Amino acid sequence: MEKTIIPIASGKGGVGKSFVAANLSIALAELGKKVIVADLDFGGSNLHTCLGIKNIHPGIGDFVRAHLSKLDNLLVETEHENLRFLAGDVRSPFLANMRHVQKMRLISNLKQLECEYLILDLGSGSTYNTLDFFGMTHLGMIITTTEHTSNMNMLTFLKLFAFRVIERSLPKNTFLDEKMRDSYNRTVEEEFLTVSGILEEISKIDRNIANEAEQNWIRYRPRIIFNKCNLPGELDIVPSIENHFKQNLLLKGDYFGCLFTDAAVTRAFQERKTLKNVEPYSHILEDIHLLADRITRLWKKPIRNSASLLQSNSKDVFEKRLKK
Repeated sequence: MEKTIIPIASGKGGVGKSFVAANLSIALAELGKKVIVADLDFGGSNLHTCLGIKNIHPGIGDFVRAHLSKLDNLLVETEHENLRFLAGDVRSPFLANMRHVQKMRLISNLKQLECEYLILDLGSGSTYNTLDFFGMTHLGMIITTTEHTSNMNMLTFLKLFAFRVIERSLPKNTFLDEKMRDSYNRTVEEEFLTVSGILEEISKIDRNIANEAEQNWIRYRPRIIFNKCNLPGELDIVPSIENHFKQNLLLKGDYFGCLFTDAAVTRAFQERKTLKNVEPYSHILEDIHLLADRITRLWKKPIRNSASLLQSNSKDVFEKRLKK
């Protein structure tokens, strides 16, 4: 069974990452896809709440700490056909600080799970663990909002992810590796650290390694989802974000979805239920179903002019709702 892995990250908390992961998983399952959704937000696991599931099931914490042999045995059937859930740390403290060998064993076992879609709800922010889980595939999803702070945090996440990819492209325990790590310790007065700047510094020492590191980096193509939009005009920020991707990150991304603000989300959290059980005809659920359909059709394809297409499509959806 061919598997599509979709790690879902965010530069900061509170943008709706777990909410999107849970309800997108349900929507994909309703399309007949075999889906597993895993809670990798260690230290802040709450995906079970978004799925309407009690926090009583053993999960990844037990796999890591108790050295259980397989993740398959920890999968929980949900009330939704085709959807299984893998709990996170549950009551295992400090799992966010797992050792490198534990992380690599977990990544290996996640890749062995049998399903069509593996959705990974990652922790917010830019810890090494989160960056490495996001790097399990070249097509990760990032949830942000149209607020300036959210987008700055998203761009910071991607810059640190770039540094992580470049760092792991360098020969270990060498002068290059040491120089890369030293560059992280710049003071405020020193030149701003950029992706192109790092690659240029490496190129001065070894052009071939710099070229290889750059090629490893530009293979990534994140998919951006804007959550909590109030008006389609808020997406006017997208061209400037796209320009930042090109100029400062040396990266191409796809602007994959827009989810409009809906009071049904608050009710779902208050009642600890899924959107489908709280408000099955809500606009936000319609947006998520549109996103799920787009994933099944386009996830593995680069989307030409995705920025302008997202702005245009979001405006059409919003105006149609106003007419109802």
